[in-house]
Amino acid sequence: MSKSADKVVIVTGASSGIGWAVARRAARKGYHVVLNARREERLSELARTIETDGGEALVVVGDMTRLADQKRLVEEAMRTFGQIDVLVNNAGLPLPTLFSESPVEELRRQWDVNVTALSTLTRIALPHLRASKGTVVNIGSSISRFAVPGMGNYAPTKIAVAALTDALRRELVPQGIHVCLVEPGPIATEFSNRSGGVMSSGVTARLSISASEAAIPIVRLFEHPQRRIVVPGWLGPLLTVLGGFTRIATPLVDAVIFAAARRTQPRR
Repeated sequence: MSKSADKVVIVTGASSGIGWAVARRAARKGYHVVLNARREERLSELARTIETDGGEALVVVGDMTRLADQKRLVEEAMRTFGQIDVLVNNAGLPLPTLFSESPVEELRRQWDVNVTALSTLTRIALPHLRASKGTVVNIGSSISRFAVPGMGNYAPTKIAVAALTDALRRELVPQGIHVCLVEPGPIATEFSNRSGGVMSSGVTARLSISASEAAIPIVRLFEHPQRRIVVPGWLGPLLTVLGGFTRIATPLVDAVIFAAARRTQPRR
């Protein structure tokens, strides 16, 4: 019998991209999947796909910036399946404009979706994860390692996710709960297209892998937790080198980014 048999995973932001692919792969591996996002029609489509594949899915529509929706998500998962083994905090909000052009309300909402919702949903699910000795998988971003213009508010939210993941891992491992960080790089998703110039640039698009490919190592974390992974894997060493070079040669890196920004911003 599969290790995943009768285990339950909640996936937020499951209506497209990485969330969709992770939910579908988890279901194929035998997990009962709880699907959350705001777009009911997309979740229902995914649920039908999972059921056609022979899996089982529960749709719980809701906005993860609302505590009432978070509580209902956890309550419905418990009512239907009786346990929660994995929580995938995938919901995220890009802004397709420069920081200087972004409405203040949208900047605040980006923090609410990317950081606050992740934190509070994890806290609400914590008693059930503790009971199952479960796993939390937080979807961060490789952009947090190398901040660039056009992602001025997004990158700090993902830096916060990385710091929160480290803090939770150190606190919760003694309680039997694993907490993992995923740092996606170029992934061909609706999210990337909505994010604006940096993540949807021509070079990035050529290096992108599919969401289905990205889901493989992410779902592997459910049974084999790791502190941090970068997807695709080849990007990890490059980020380490770039991060070190940025600290050593900040003026040179700034000059290159300034030049790139001047070419990009008029198009935006």
